[in-house]
Parts: sequence; structure tokens; C-alpha cells
Amino acid sequence: MNDVQEIKDPLRKLLARVPPESHPIVGQAYHIAFASHEGQRRDAGQPFIIHPIAVAVLLASELGFSRDAEMMTAALLHDAVEDSALDFEDIDPTFGPAVARLVRGVTKAEGVQAKNRAARRNATLQKLFAAAQDDPRVLILKLADRVHNMRSIDGIDDPSRRRRIAQETADVYIPIAHLLGMRRTQRELENQSLSCIEPEVHAELTQRLATGPSPHYHLFVDKVNQLLHAAGIRVRTRIQPKSMWSMFRKIERLNVPLANIHDRHAIEVIVSNRDACYRGLGMIHGQFAPVMESIKDFIALPKRNRYRALHTTVLDGGNRYEIHIQTPAMHRVGELGVAALKGDPRSDERRRRWLEELSDWHDHDTPSHHLLEDLKRILFVREIAAFTPKDEPIILPEGATVHDFAFAVHTDLGFKCAGAIVNGKHVARDTSLKWGDTVNILTDPARTPRPNWLRHLKSFHARKVLKRHLHLSESEVNSR
Repeated sequence: MNDVQEIKDPLRKLLARVPPESHPIVGQAYHIAFASHEGQRRDAGQPFIIHPIAVAVLLASELGFSRDAEMMTAALLHDAVEDSALDFEDIDPTFGPAVARLVRGVTKAEGVQAKNRAARRNATLQKLFAAAQDDPRVLILKLADRVHNMRSIDGIDDPSRRRRIAQETADVYIPIAHLLGMRRTQRELENQSLSCIEPEVHAELTQRLATGPSPHYHLFVDKVNQLLHAAGIRVRTRIQPKSMWSMFRKIERLNVPLANIHDRHAIEVIVSNRDACYRGLGMIHGQFAPVMESIKDFIALPKRNRYRALHTTVLDGGNRYEIHIQTPAMHRVGELGVAALKGDPRSDERRRRWLEELSDWHDHDTPSHHLLEDLKRILFVREIAAFTPKDEPIILPEGATVHDFAFAVHTDLGFKCAGAIVNGKHVARDTSLKWGDTVNILTDPARTPRPNWLRHLKSFHARKVLKRHLHLSESEVNSR
């Protein structure tokens, strides 16, 4: 295939996805991007312009941004400033400040020592999350950029470079996909990363999963289908392989060979509505003995990334089966995350609010060398649910204290917290909470925030609010 054909096919695919009224602005962005990348080639030898077009197609076809002309334009231009003489001041007059901000947000940070790769990466991420405060769509654009780079990573000959890119994907972009609730994208990035970081483990897992689940899985699924159909519950079931990355992490954590990891699949049970989810769970527990500690209700208490399902593990014939029960809408949001909200202005507005909530975790005053640690701390932590006296659930990281709970309810409550009554018992504000605790915060109007509170605050939100307050207070004193 010649260069012209290589470019024309994806460009035609992009224009087929974009509404006709957006064609002029998208076409203009393409021509500027084409001129900016003229003569440049990707590692595999294709014209570089293939990459920005592919990112735009991915955003339009898989992530639900086909009607967002600003995102389409920014996708086409996202590498142009970095790789050519084009400047942000050239983008703003033609395409507007929103497109310029998106492109600026995903462009690598400047002014960091060239030899210090870690410092460059952290500075770039700092810039990315600071930009997300103004326009959270920048996270989606950067994620789409990384997805396409990982899809084409085989074009890089140097194994150490492939491994370095894959490790960065595992450290940063897989958590971002998780943050955005995009499990399908997360699984793809996990599998691609594993193939570069641990190629032998990836090859063995691929071989084992290629044979499919053991026959007893299919027999068990037939039993579940018959059980729920007999109760009048319409059901669709599927045996879903677990992420190779999660299996690899389990091998590392337990220090056991792959052959000893037997729970390689989960059974997805899709029913028509929320009521049928709970009825189905009751029917399954009535027939098969449940493993009590495995029962989780993410419908009543959704995860931070909007994931909702009932989880259980049951025993049958000496085997354990992990089951996830959802409605079709829950399953769609669980797979696509923010990308599931598309197609009408109301959904676009809900997606915008969701992105704003998610981008708020980052305090861009934090030194950049702490950014990865903060990202891991907020994303890779178990959650608990504690309750207000009015039975409202408050989702907190495991190990969170009474004081974290107070800040989660309201900032002023956190500043005035003097302790609490937990399950009817008076406790100090640094007391750790457990799942299901009912917490009634006690306040002291004379209390003022102090830096030593940071020692017992565990949640990122509480620490961020307190640090910001202390920083502002210090600035006011200095100004006086």
C-alpha cells in the first residue's frame, strides 16, 4: 500500500464518523497537521500523519466523541506543536482557545533536563493533570494517544524502548483508564503492556486462555441459566477471561506458578433490571453455597468510577465460580466508562460533570516528583463504605479515619471535627473506620486547622483540602 492510500483510508473512515457540519474545521486541522508532519515517519515506516488520524478515529468510533469538533481537531493537531514549527499561538486564532488548551495539555513539558527521563515524565504528567482542571477532556485525548501508540508498539525494534513505554503505560495510563471506568480500554492496555514487560508470561497466559474455560464452567453456566429461567428471569450469561495483568499480579503477590492460578474466568450474568439482579443473586445463593467474604454489592454502593454490579463467589462440585450480576446498562458503563455517555446533549453534559469530578483528585500545587505516588495511592487502594446517621454512604479508602469521613461529608465539618460517635461509642478523630460503621461527627467551633493533622488523614481529598487551606493561610500571613 502506498503512502497516499495509507492516509486516505483512515481519513475517509474519520470523515464518515464526523457530522457533515464539522467537516470544514476537521479538514482544515488535517491539512495543517499534514503540513506539520510532512516528511516525518513512524518507527514502522508509515507517514507520521497516520497517528493523529488514528487517534481521532479512535475518539470518534470507540470513545464517543465524534460530535465533539474540538476533540477531533485537537486529536489531529496534538503532536504538531511538539514535532514542527507550529506554535500554540498559531492554533488559537484558527481553532479557538479550547483546542489550543487541549493540545497544550497533551504536549510534553519543556525546560526539564533532557537526560532525566523520570523528571521529564513527571513534569509532563503534572502539566497534563493541571490542564485537566480546566478541561478534563484532555485525559481522554491523552489516553487515546497512548492506546494507539500501544497498538502500534510492535513497530519499535528496540526491546528496551518497548519495555520502557509499556512500563509507563502500566504506571500511568492503565490507572487513568481505571479512573475513567473504561475497563475495555484498561484490559487492552494491560495485555499490551504485559506482552512487552513480561513476554514469556504473556505467551504462556495467551496459550492457556486460548483453550477456553474448563468444561465444568459451561456445565455450571447451564445450571445458572436453567435456575433463573425457571424463576421467570430473562438472563444472558458469558464466561469472561480475567485480565492477564491481574493474573500476573496475583502470581507475583502469591509467589506461585501460573498453573496454581485457577480463577482465570468470571461468569457475567446480565438480567433485565435492578430488581432481577437481587432476585437472581438470591436464587443463586439458594442453590449454591456462597463464599461469604466474596459477596459485594456495588449496585447499592457503586465504585468511584461508576461501576455497578453484584459480585459473589459460589461453590459447586468442589469448584469455585466468580459471578458478576448486572443489567445491560450497568454492563455498558462498566466496560466503556465515560465513553458510554454519548449520543445526546444530556449525556454529554453528564460526561462533562463526571470528568470534572474525576480530574479534581489532583492538586496541581503538589511537587511533580510526588505525582505518581499520589496517583497510585488514590487509585490502587481498597474502599470501604461508612454511613452518616441518615444512612447516607460515604466511600473512603481502606484505613480512613473519622477525620477523613468528616472532610468527605463537608469541608467545614472536617475543619471543626473534634471526634465522633461511631456505632454509639465516643472515639477520637484519628480512629480508623471499618466497613459499615455509622459515624456521627462531633464538632468544636474553636478548632482551627493544623499541619499535624496530615499525619492521620488517609484520603487524598482530605489531605488536598487541608494542604490548600494551610497554603492559603500562610500566603495571607506573608502578604500582611
